[in-house]
Amino acid sequence: MLHIKNIPHFQNLIFLILIILPITSDIQAQIENIPISKEVKIERFYAGFLTYWGSPKNTSDKNLSSIQLGTRVNFLLIPKTFQVRAFGVFKQTQRSDLQFLRSYEAIFTPDRAIAIHLGVMATPTTELRPNPTTWQSQIETNAEKSIIGGRIGLKINYDLNQNLKLSYGLHKHDNTIVHHLKVVYKRLTVSSYLDDGNLFSAAKWQYSNGNVLITRFKNITSISSIISISKYYKIYADVAYNDSTQNTTYLELGIRRGFSNNYFIKGFLSLNYNHIFKRFQGGFFIHI
Repeated sequence: MLHIKNIPHFQNLIFLILIILPITSDIQAQIENIPISKEVKIERFYAGFLTYWGSPKNTSDKNLSSIQLGTRVNFLLIPKTFQVRAFGVFKQTQRSDLQFLRSYEAIFTPDRAIAIHLGVMATPTTELRPNPTTWQSQIETNAEKSIIGGRIGLKINYDLNQNLKLSYGLHKHDNTIVHHLKVVYKRLTVSSYLDDGNLFSAAKWQYSNGNVLITRFKNITSISSIISISKYYKIYADVAYNDSTQNTTYLELGIRRGFSNNYFIKGFLSLNYNHIFKRFQGGFFIHI
């Protein structure tokens, strides 16, 4: 572990990350909005391959080679009022068995400003994390991975006006029923829940071309951010700090060089340095 004293002006480093490293929005590449019939539409289809070189044998390393395939489908049962949305995702990583992620929710919209969700779905807090049917989910940052995944439950979204939106969720966490709350005001999104006395909170600031994500849970603060330095190149920082032990539990810096065939195949080459494992690592990512 890296002790806080080993990083000069650590607080200044965190502050700079918050201010100057917005995550830039890459061009979307997953295939979207494919009509099957008048009532059925494939909202998203995604396939991606990610591999790394120079990965250590430590099983706690978060950068793992993977293959991911997923799709999300929408069934419109009553126009403008009632629909069913579902997705399924297969993911195989180099150090785990095949994972299958799924969601199935009924959505009732009695008014333009109100949407009621019931089923297995993203909680209000989960919505700050990339959806599994997007390419961003396959290359999640450490901060994004700290956010809870989808759960069974009830969620209500209410748009007060164009700038202010509220979301409340009641979801099952293992053997506990947990209340989730999310507030969106213009470019700022804040979400939180209390699980067995432990408070989780997350905030995302949305810039015109990106965002910054901060999460906190059980004395651990995680921050991730990416900035575009040219048309093809991006640099990123991913940091986690434990207040109780005064240790930096995760610190990774990297650069990516993107590519595209101008249709639907995109990806990047990457090089990163993980300070905890003291190693450089190269990567290659291609997806549709």
